[in-house]
Amino acid sequence: MFNLLNSKDNLKRKILDIKNEMRMIVSEVSAENVRVDWFGAYNIAPKYLAFWICVQTDLVKEELIANKDLHLKLYSLLEEYDYPSEARRFVFIGFESQQTVDRESNGNWYQHYK
Repeated sequence: MFNLLNSKDNLKRKILDIKNEMRMIVSEVSAENVRVDWFGAYNIAPKYLAFWICVQTDLVKEELIANKDLHLKLYSLLEEYDYPSEARRFVFIGFESQQTVDRESNGNWYQHYK
């Protein structure tokens, strides 16, 4: 089982590698702490996958949303890590802030994602 998770061909391994790379890339353009959440039914179909780039403030969230080069870099990771090509255009990458979650969902990320 451990070998399956570590296999570069394993879909979950690819997702975890993409997640880690996303955090590093966003950390280069953001002074705030960055967390990357992900979820989905990728094991049913690889297109059912979402990544959320999480920061502290609405201001930084809006700056990241407006950064088109950043979007290109993040989506290019799907190709770089050989995520299934037929699913890449369906994978969602979004941005959210703790301020928004506090304001709209009483600080509860789980409820906010629902």
